[in-house]
Amino acid sequence: MKFGIGMLYGWIYILFFVFVNIILMFIYLKHYTKRIFTIPEFTNAKEKIFSIIYAFFFNSTMVLVCFLPISTGINLYIGLAIYIISLFVVISALYFYAKTEPSKPVTNGIYKLSRHPQQVFCCIMIIGIGIMVLNIIVIISGIIQLFLMYPSLVAQENYCIKKYGDDYQKYLFNSPRYFLFI
Repeated sequence: MKFGIGMLYGWIYILFFVFVNIILMFIYLKHYTKRIFTIPEFTNAKEKIFSIIYAFFFNSTMVLVCFLPISTGINLYIGLAIYIISLFVVISALYFYAKTEPSKPVTNGIYKLSRHPQQVFCCIMIIGIGIMVLNIIVIISGIIQLFLMYPSLVAQENYCIKKYGDDYQKYLFNSPRYFLFI
């Protein structure tokens, strides 16, 4: 495993992801940042612990990727395709999230196909980056995060049920938690 920093390292993909988030924070400053940084109330210790572990895995993996070189070959193209598709979905999710009135649940666009497209596709994006840098630790971390996020997703849904009531309850029955049919 070779570590370093240069033009052909994973930091480029992390920087682009962060840059998109910063742009949206400036465009939808007060409304977006307040909603995006609202932490739901956890109903039990398990939800809180798993959410902390998930956040640790996510942030640690993002830092690790910055120092890993991008490899060449078919894995670069496969990983890049996964990254681009995931990034597009995350940007779409953030856009609809930012555009929705704070008094209403987000149910438009990609949110019709997934109740949590930001989190799910951030994990898939990490898997894509892991394929690009050809690092099994990053790929496994992305897969583990998909499972670790479950209690956090449940806490977010409970928060939204309390905040939005029947509107969100109806949405729960019409949209899958992860993506398409899952």
